[in-house]
Amino acid sequence: MKLTVAILKTAGLIALAVWNINSFAQVKTTMYVVKDGTVIFQSPISEVDSIILRQKSKNPYTPNEIPETGLSFDYTTVPYALPAHGDSRAYAPSLIGKPYLPITIQYSWYNGAENQPWSTSAETRILYYLTGFSPNVQYSVYKASVNKYGSALAEPRGTVTGRFHTQKINGRWWIIDPEGYRHYVRGVCSFSKGASAASTAAWNARFGSDAQWVKICQKEMSEIGVHATGAFSNGAYAPVRTHNDTYPDSPLTLAPSFGFLGSFKTAKGYAYPNGNVSTVVGLVFYDGWEQFCKDFLTTGSPAWIRGRTDVMGFFSDNEIDFGLNNTSGLLIRRLLNASDKTTPAYLAAKNFMESKGLTAVAANATVEINAEFAGIVAEKYYKGVKDAITELDPGMMYFGSRLHGDPKDIMEIVQAAGRYCDVISINYYNAWSPELTTRMKDWASWTDAPILITEFYTKNNDCGFTNLSGAGLAVRTIQDKAYAYQHFALGLLESKQCVGWHWFRYQDNDVDGCANGLYQANYQIYPYFGKIMRDLNYNVYALADFFDNP
Repeated sequence: MKLTVAILKTAGLIALAVWNINSFAQVKTTMYVVKDGTVIFQSPISEVDSIILRQKSKNPYTPNEIPETGLSFDYTTVPYALPAHGDSRAYAPSLIGKPYLPITIQYSWYNGAENQPWSTSAETRILYYLTGFSPNVQYSVYKASVNKYGSALAEPRGTVTGRFHTQKINGRWWIIDPEGYRHYVRGVCSFSKGASAASTAAWNARFGSDAQWVKICQKEMSEIGVHATGAFSNGAYAPVRTHNDTYPDSPLTLAPSFGFLGSFKTAKGYAYPNGNVSTVVGLVFYDGWEQFCKDFLTTGSPAWIRGRTDVMGFFSDNEIDFGLNNTSGLLIRRLLNASDKTTPAYLAAKNFMESKGLTAVAANATVEINAEFAGIVAEKYYKGVKDAITELDPGMMYFGSRLHGDPKDIMEIVQAAGRYCDVISINYYNAWSPELTTRMKDWASWTDAPILITEFYTKNNDCGFTNLSGAGLAVRTIQDKAYAYQHFALGLLESKQCVGWHWFRYQDNDVDGCANGLYQANYQIYPYFGKIMRDLNYNVYALADFFDNP
């Protein structure tokens, strides 16, 4: 008689019994321990009291993943490589100080892979090392918990209006989707085609058509919890709308950006108030600003957004220079220094100075004077756009102008935005962590309006690019970039004022040589980045509850 025993490729036990076929009496039973196809131990089972199998232990915080079918990519083929962690401590900067196990990542403020000093080491918080939180990493579980927009199906719900809007529930701001569910924004900026020849060839090889491009990427991104597009997705606005109309159960939401000020200047034939673009916002004092906003939304490039339920909101401009917090960059000084003393912008600055009992010369304008004046300028700007969209499409949210640099730290500007923007958009750079006890605390004290972080990123130096461009911090590896995403996002989730974020950007910029994308230049998601981003994105609603209940 021939007996074949399957040899396992992992450590296992085999008990082989030998019987007397005449009496059917068991003669003996032998136990074998098999590892990697080799018998490493055998003994009569009667002589064995107990078995202890030892193997090299893995990180106890590594999630257990189960492969699932039907997905664009099997992330179980990308093993976790969680770094060593430090001792437990309260997280800082934070208003609640939840305990965690920190990891350390080195980053650089400098552009260029060839001249990184890597002198800055930062304690970094990742999802897996949060004390008291168990993350879900299964798509099937996530999919069952959200609707087509990626909004939470669990209670509490918001008001059903058929449009995206904002609502504060239990002290936290939320976007409420058209079906009335709480929505936390997770999106990418610059959902557009790469400009290089190599990128174009890769796009043609993988997609071949706009319809396939949007359909494939919507599926891939939604499977890692990314459901939204942000600013600078210009070439995709029409294809995404077509996709959403064709596949209404698989939408990719839009938040388009426009150039109201530049278009106003062109339409009216105006010159810059002092001859250069740094004073373009002074055009709000010129004749026709308010009417232009209505006309632009009626017949100009933004006209298509009106009435569309897949448009979450819109940006009227990008990073307007309302003036810096230093004397050389004050907007009011630039306007007062204009050679033409008859322009409406100069006269507005002059009249403001005189209302303060000051002679209207640039040297008399202080940082404090500029802040007050900048608030007036911002008020006139935001009010013009908000009044226009309210008249033409009252259900459309207005996201403002993506505040950046010093303007986001000037109280009067933020307050003006809060009065007229449904959500204040802020591009957040030059910080490893969200500054919860300083900058973000200030925003919350200045205005009760919700905030959307519309740009942030780090760039990985193991990509083959020089990384000589861009405002984001540089890290050594794609793994560090992935952990930086989790770290920054966890900080934003602590804030009850923040309603989400747009990562900058959809794809690496291989023209400028900047590795800041979710997708590589060949239109493939970075596997490890996608996996770690996925894990954080799947858990945003549970994390909001976790942070709101210290």
